[in-house]
Amino acid sequence: MEKIAILGRVTEANRFQTSPALLVDLGKTKTAAAVSRSAVSRRDLPSAAGAPGLSTPGGLAAATAAIVAVRPADPIAAVTVGAAGALAAPERSAELAAALPSATGATHSAVTSDAITAHLGALGGAPGVVLIAGTGAAAVAVTRNGAVHVCDGAGPEQGDRGSGGWLGRAALDLMSDGQAQVGVRAVVLDVLGPDWPALAARTDAAAAAERGRLVPGLARAWAAGDAQAEQLFQQAADQLAGTVREAIGYDDADQVALIGGLSGLGRRFLDLLAAKVPDVKWIRPAGDALDGAALLLTRQDLPHESVVCRSAA
Repeated sequence: MEKIAILGRVTEANRFQTSPALLVDLGKTKTAAAVSRSAVSRRDLPSAAGAPGLSTPGGLAAATAAIVAVRPADPIAAVTVGAAGALAAPERSAELAAALPSATGATHSAVTSDAITAHLGALGGAPGVVLIAGTGAAAVAVTRNGAVHVCDGAGPEQGDRGSGGWLGRAALDLMSDGQAQVGVRAVVLDVLGPDWPALAARTDAAAAAERGRLVPGLARAWAAGDAQAEQLFQQAADQLAGTVREAIGYDDADQVALIGGLSGLGRRFLDLLAAKVPDVKWIRPAGDALDGAALLLTRQDLPHESVVCRSAA
């Protein structure tokens, strides 16, 4: 994979950032945060609990509380946030941006989706497609003219095809149907024990994360030559490739970055994806979602700006 330079590291645009800023990646299960003082200085803070999403009832208050919880004791000049649910609730994104200066003491704030900050970080602010494959799965396409398209990301019951949660469900379906062979069966019993049928029957959102716990064991079985485990990953790659092809169609993107938990599967899984979508360049992510949040501090000329809400005290 080709490594691209992240625009948020050292550029003319952010060379003069000297005041401390709070960077926040606000997910549904975890809040990651850091303090940035310059283009090359970032101090990661202890993570904290996430928030259910801006589009949920009480989502605005929960998001504000989660951000305040990671705020450092020292004064900050700005806060930039990538928040789950922001694309589905743009009016709440604007309300959150307006609330953050008084809630955090910052003079400026910027709020967008966590998928957008992930895209910003992965491609360094460039247009293109980012495949986010973890417990869930979505492909985010940002076009050269600023249009944003999110493909899949529909949740474990209606989408997230090829994700870690999807892989876990596929393994449990094999168990339920009596089709699981020795390797897959051993993984399920080792991770979940004899009570695995209870997880197979659950439909709540937390169940997808629980099912995703099977992925490391399935990956080890695949690496050891287990044919059924390999078939599961082939099927997952097929599903993810379909999502990527849909995203590419919006702007004829020529580069794709893979991020999220499944990116930890390494070259073997990436090669599967590249073989199924060979007409694009698969690149190494330039940075993470906090790097993407850092870009929002000094750049307002990027194609993502159409889905960024800003406010000032």
